[in-house]
Amino acid sequence: MKTLLSFLGASILAVTLIAGCGPSEEELRQQELERQQAEQDSLEQVYEEQMQQMIQDSIAQARQDSVEEAERRSQIQYSNDGDYAVQVQSWRSEEKANQELEMWKNRGFDNAFVVMSGNEETGDVWYRVRIGRVESKQMAENLQDKLSNEYEAQSWVSRLN
Repeated sequence: MKTLLSFLGASILAVTLIAGCGPSEEELRQQELERQQAEQDSLEQVYEEQMQQMIQDSIAQARQDSVEEAERRSQIQYSNDGDYAVQVQSWRSEEKANQELEMWKNRGFDNAFVVMSGNEETGDVWYRVRIGRVESKQMAENLQDKLSNEYEAQSWVSRLN
């Protein structure tokens, strides 16, 4: 029995010593602070990744919007009774004007036409090569931009009628 009591006493002493050897309250607080900091760091990393993704998405959307705007601007809607056209050339010779007209038609501008301007009696006559009839000045300016960009054609917007 003495042995049993000694064994029990030693066991209680061992358990007490082991419990007393664990981390102190200060160490536990420090561990908790480190755990909270690690959690905060993880949340910040996730936030940064989400922000980077939002920026990339925003850039992609801006590019898409820009492409759509450029496509919209490049769409020229011609009208038989539009008030505007783009004048690309002017010649004294009707023959030369008609040659240039054919060149523009061969480029795909089926709505190109020649307008005679001036006074035939005095001989002050010009044959103006124009492209399109469009509804608005903005649409005519879009056409003018297209002609300038694709053909380096100097031109100006003319109001018809």
